[in-house]
Amino acid sequence: MIQNSFVRLNGISNNIWHLLLNRPSLHNAFNTQLANELIAHCHHIDTSNDIRAAVIVSGQGQSFCSGADLKERKSIKSSKQWMEQHRIFECMFNSLARLKQPTIACVEGFALAGGFELALNCDIIIASRSASFGLPEVTRGIMPGGGGTQLLTRLVGPARAKHIAITGRRLTAQEAYDMGIVQILTDESDALNKGIELATVIAANAPLATRAIKQAIDEGWGKNSDEAKAIELKYYKELIDTEDRHEGIRAFNEKRKPQWKGN
Repeated sequence: MIQNSFVRLNGISNNIWHLLLNRPSLHNAFNTQLANELIAHCHHIDTSNDIRAAVIVSGQGQSFCSGADLKERKSIKSSKQWMEQHRIFECMFNSLARLKQPTIACVEGFALAGGFELALNCDIIIASRSASFGLPEVTRGIMPGGGGTQLLTRLVGPARAKHIAITGRRLTAQEAYDMGIVQILTDESDALNKGIELATVIAANAPLATRAIKQAIDEGWGKNSDEAKAIELKYYKELIDTEDRHEGIRAFNEKRKPQWKGN
């Protein structure tokens, strides 16, 4: 790991890994370098046989992520350059969202603009009571471009999503929890610990089944009932002949903990 890296990938325990955004002096605002590093780490996670259970995402210091680095963007002179950079940011968001492993955003402090979108591209959000969320892009003459309008709508519905994004207002952690954006609310400075606890619970389950559930939910969202059920059944059938499925039945009948192999 290079010393000035803006994203660190650390193993917490067996099958649980931690992506740490590491620009604390700038509230972990992402620039081109950070985005490229996050893309590379996600690729490593996606292709690794050792990272099976869960991936935790958090920020170094007092904030999760305050969005794109506007000081870097100030130097962009043309719309072509802007879009070239934004394509890198798009790839960053998509690389995180498309991970097969469940992802947990552990939010302290600010999760604003693209930082909020990073959290929304994770499967589960844990936040401390002092955290705040928002999509303030409209106050800067632009709009969310990392999935914010669409992912937020899935969680809170169209009217609330419009209210949040069009006003650019900040949400307290309690408001975000009450709306269903945040799934677990913690004491200050405890979000990462709760994330590790949750990841440990996930890691105790069959990794193939965990991934299949995530994929079925993601692919089935927005489909009609018959199409969504067909997607679920496709993944269900894929698990029938796996060693993990046989092990689960054996372990239950032998009254012991299963030993998952991931195949």
